Amino acid sequence: MSHSDLTAPQIDELESDATPHAPEFAFDPSDPWTQTFQRALEKADLAGKRVYEVGIGTGANAAFLLRLCGAARVSGSDLDPRMADLAERNVQSLAPEQAHLFHPVHGAVSLIDTPEAQEEIAQTDAVIGCLPQVACPGDPRFDAFRKLHRTELGEGADVREDDHIAHYYPWTEFEEFPFNAVGLGLNEALLRRLRARAPKADVILNFGARVGVPVLFDMFEANGYTPEKLQGQIVRQHAGTDISFFVALEKALGGTGLDHDFRCAFYRDPAGAEPISASEAQQMLDADREAAIYHEVCTIRGRPV
Repeated sequence: MSHSDLTAPQIDELESDATPHAPEFAFDPSDPWTQTFQRALEKADLAGKRVYEVGIGTGANAAFLLRLCGAARVSGSDLDPRMADLAERNVQSLAPEQAHLFHPVHGAVSLIDTPEAQEEIAQTDAVIGCLPQVACPGDPRFDAFRKLHRTELGEGADVREDDHIAHYYPWTEFEEFPFNAVGLGLNEALLRRLRARAPKADVILNFGARVGVPVLFDMFEANGYTPEKLQGQIVRQHAGTDISFFVALEKALGGTGLDHDFRCAFYRDPAGAEPISASEAQQMLDADREAAIYHEVCTIRGRPV
């Protein structure tokens, strides 16, 4: 059942009580990223499908898939070992009639790199996820890259918060993947693994399109998927996420000729009508930590070629 099958009061009732428990170490399930993702999942025709979520988080998407999208089975895993138990409790609370269809993989799982995760993946019809795209501020290679291009960390970026792994990934560990150069190494690693383990499954990923949608499409195509943008909206840059990676990236490309084709996609306004570079965005934040900086969040479906 999707929102299109419900009356307005029924939708309001479902969404009002669909507020999962979200401790500080969990990504906020009520923010625009999740809203964008869930609108896309509604459009993805997942009724009767087996779905696996990489980065199960609070279980908000799992409950949404079971309760409103009619998924036949939802499984998933997370790098944070606390998440599977949290997701189980939330799904039991938010979708009690469908909770028996939820089968999380317990323990710390990097991407799909455990036997149990791979067994689930082999039986799935669609894999979904929202993975970090920003290099960890403490990553040694990123630190060297940033200093080479005279780029300072944003204020407070070197403080490791409880939700650190929801925002950053270890850049050095994914150097072998070409799109790691633009912060997409973790996402590209997932696409490569899925082509090997679930070659017929669709992949639906949620992105902060700070490197631009064309680059995201290029990554899907380079890894054997036909991309389609399901949903997108302009959102405010998360105040706690450092953007020095994107500043250093722009500086690295300056004067190479590639800087004419590539520019990070930030905006000065919530309508996305006033584009600015990452460097300009950082200057605004340096002058005022509360400055409003925007970028697009979008969900892309990749279908295996």
